[in-house]
Amino acid sequence: MTTAAENPSTRMRTSLRLKVAVGVALPVLVILTGLSLLSYWRANVLMEEQIGAGVEELGQVTLGSLRHAMVRNEPARLLEILADVRQSQNVQRVEIIGLDGEVAASSDPNMVGQILPQSATGCVDCHRIAPEQRPLTAQLAEEPGVLRVSSPIVNGAECTTCHSSQLNHLGMLLIDISVADTQTRLLGDLKLNLGVSVLATLIVSLGVFALTHRLVVGRIERFEPTLKKFAAGDFGARLPESSAPADELDHLAGAFNTMAHNLERLTRENEQRSQVRQQAIADERERIARELHDGLAQLLGYVNTKVMAVSLLVKNNQTLAAQTQLEQLGEAARALFTDVREAIVGLKLASQTGEGLGSAIESYVEQFQRWTDLDVLVDIDPQSKKIKLPPESELQLIRILQEALSNIRRHADATHVEIDLGLENGDLILTIADNGEGFDENRVPMLEPSHFGLGTMRERAEEIGGHLDLSSHLGQGTKVTVTLNMKSQPEEF
Repeated sequence: MTTAAENPSTRMRTSLRLKVAVGVALPVLVILTGLSLLSYWRANVLMEEQIGAGVEELGQVTLGSLRHAMVRNEPARLLEILADVRQSQNVQRVEIIGLDGEVAASSDPNMVGQILPQSATGCVDCHRIAPEQRPLTAQLAEEPGVLRVSSPIVNGAECTTCHSSQLNHLGMLLIDISVADTQTRLLGDLKLNLGVSVLATLIVSLGVFALTHRLVVGRIERFEPTLKKFAAGDFGARLPESSAPADELDHLAGAFNTMAHNLERLTRENEQRSQVRQQAIADERERIARELHDGLAQLLGYVNTKVMAVSLLVKNNQTLAAQTQLEQLGEAARALFTDVREAIVGLKLASQTGEGLGSAIESYVEQFQRWTDLDVLVDIDPQSKKIKLPPESELQLIRILQEALSNIRRHADATHVEIDLGLENGDLILTIADNGEGFDENRVPMLEPSHFGLGTMRERAEEIGGHLDLSSHLGQGTKVTVTLNMKSQPEEF
């Protein structure tokens, strides 16, 4: 099946170049044609006016000559004048017609004596108009290209010797002038103008077509492969930009390239976050597995041993020893219960990230104190409490806090813990300090997970662009400090 892009006729109909060219060419052609027709009509009107004025003047001159011959009653001279006028350029006929329509004299002898009614050819054009509005010149409808001049013969004082003084006019002098040659020349000029208009329109259309292709369509077509790659998910694709002074398409290409760059960066960051999230999930599973192994599995083995010991002591009637074993078993169960509660709260807290680090810390510490005897003091700077971190960063900081408190509860033998959260020089600083036994930090490998999870805590801090410092001395407690550079966090946060 042939698609619209593959069908040449369809592609031609939908071509932007053709649409623009036709859209420009049609108005240009209409305007030039209209101007040519207007020029032809105006020239025709001027021609008729000029010829009419000249013919009227010819009629008056002729009438003056005829009047002199008529007054002297010289018929031969009268016919000679009519013949001379007939010999003038473009003059077809010269006649003198009486009031009764009889042709008294004519350049055509055959017309003399004939009666011309008002309905005759050439008479209707004038007699259909009222006498007071009747023009001296008229374009004959029955004879295209002929202009008739009607000059009334006034009954003057010198004429009253032969004619009644009651008459205002004695007849009409008619002169027919051919304007066909002039009209033919005007029509030729019109055809020439129309031809020039069509040629100019064609040239303009080709120019618009070429400019549209070079400046717009051709560049847009070069955009197509890049846009297809972008639509397919290749955010590294970039639109070409010209080195010349930028125009609107260059601005569009620049805006698109900026958008593509941002999308590529966001995609890369999302992939990194996904990796961090997957790593966090793996670390959490490892932590839970380790806690189950270190806590629940060992306790079950411990319980099994204690139950066997208690059973043996009861058989031997050693009640006090059995009671001691049961108390130890209860103490271990309570410790494991605390560990399980701590793990459950940590898991719940992981699903509630995004509400603010300060609120998350307060919520966790509040629940932590419910099953421990530790005195925990939380001091959160008001500016820090308003900070909104990405869920991954917030979760990792909570996990570091959870690990630190768990280590204090299990190993530090502390009675008091201070947690501080604040801003300093654009860095977010989280501090967890206790008054426990402490240890010699120089003898504790930071990357060994068996030593209180210190290596895991440092890795969590580094994954979110932070840094973890540990300070501890025997008998002086331990202090964990996490410094997070806010500039390293994603821009949308």
